[in-house]
Amino acid sequence: MPRIGDVIAAKYRLDKVAGEGGMGVVYAAEHLVLKQRVAVKVLLPDAVASEAVVERFAREARAAAKINSEHVARVLDAGSIANGAPFLVMEYLEGCDLEELLHLQKTLPVVDVVDYVVQALEGLAHAHAANIVHRDLKPANLFLGCRPDGSNAIKVLDFGISKTTRGKPEDKRLTGHHVLGSPVYMSPEQLRNATDIDARADIWSIGIVAYELLSGSPPFDGDGVGEIFAAILEKEPVPLATLDASIPPALSDIVARCIRRAPNERWSDVGELARALAPFGSEASAPIVDRAEQVLARAKQMRVAVTPLETRRVVDAIDAAASRAFTTETRSEPALPLVRPRDGVATLEDGVSTRLASFARRSPARAAGAALGLLLVLGACLFGAVRATRPSEAAELAASPLATTDEADEAAPAPSDTAELTAPDPPVVMDLPPTPAGDKAPQRARGTTKTNGKPQRPKFLNSRE
Repeated sequence: MPRIGDVIAAKYRLDKVAGEGGMGVVYAAEHLVLKQRVAVKVLLPDAVASEAVVERFAREARAAAKINSEHVARVLDAGSIANGAPFLVMEYLEGCDLEELLHLQKTLPVVDVVDYVVQALEGLAHAHAANIVHRDLKPANLFLGCRPDGSNAIKVLDFGISKTTRGKPEDKRLTGHHVLGSPVYMSPEQLRNATDIDARADIWSIGIVAYELLSGSPPFDGDGVGEIFAAILEKEPVPLATLDASIPPALSDIVARCIRRAPNERWSDVGELARALAPFGSEASAPIVDRAEQVLARAKQMRVAVTPLETRRVVDAIDAAASRAFTTETRSEPALPLVRPRDGVATLEDGVSTRLASFARRSPARAAGAALGLLLVLGACLFGAVRATRPSEAAELAASPLATTDEADEAAPAPSDTAELTAPDPPVVMDLPPTPAGDKAPQRARGTTKTNGKPQRPKFLNSRE
């Protein structure tokens, strides 16, 4: 594991341990060139040995990198350290998650809850527009961060078990045989089949979160996982207005619609839910609702989502870092393609062909002349190459007593063989520079000691990845 003071990727200096969990360590770091505070998350050595853990690590990064929203924690960079362990660079957050806030206050005011949920819904709108379902929404994954002006903003965290609605067959190896998620917040369809869900599963989970923030406890609970699952599948929740008379009945009905067992009876999308919640929040909620609806509307109009080149660069770096984690012999870092021709991203060849086509449309006569000149040059080069090689080969054939006229004709190179002249150039590649690895494990920010017989959940020191 890297040590405090080490520099990763020749630009990120690790200043302190900001938090530690079961899979990785989060460092508060500084970008040496931009003088920017960032968070660097590195997988623990034991976690690197698990293919499933590395894949979830990469899945979290890919999903977050594709989502461009103020209300989703941004992934800025990715790579691997000298021993092959992948790392992520994320925006540095100060504040606390809603689970910690709920533990301190027991319940939250209606206006605050609505504002927090509406902000989270905008982040989910961007995720759903990118065909990503979070699948693990809970208070601990909603971080209340501080803006530079002192105001608060919700950040959706942890896309480690997210699902793409346009997934590939290999994605089933991670989710097809396990129930993934936090039991209290999982929808009925997620309990039955975690892969056969859509965005309405996130609407269920955000409804459970809103219910818990307003009442102090979730609507479905039990002493064990079995009891929780049975309650989700069979129990009818107590309406919020019944539990607390200060909660408006209309708001209680909105939350109740989120947690109906049949997906088609819930809100159709997060934009519709945000619009219903807005009257119960502050004035700042109105523009957020408008943005969420606009994001979803644009996604419906676009048949194919086009990923920005900068986002694709980060996603490619994540894929390369994950693949390096399984290099067991030399730990050599494979070449990383700068741009891949997939998901509608323009490649270098696409850009050249597009410019040539544009030039031909603007100046047909000049384009025809240029094409003819190019053909003449290629023909001259080919003719010269043939003449340069034919005399020597003919002389060798004439010197051989066993050579016949037919064999000499077969030995001569074919004038149409121009494979070397037309072979494409190799793609531009970019590799991440290795950095030295330390041999001393970082200090833990907080332990996992028990309080009143219950294990204490690891906390971050004023930051979350």
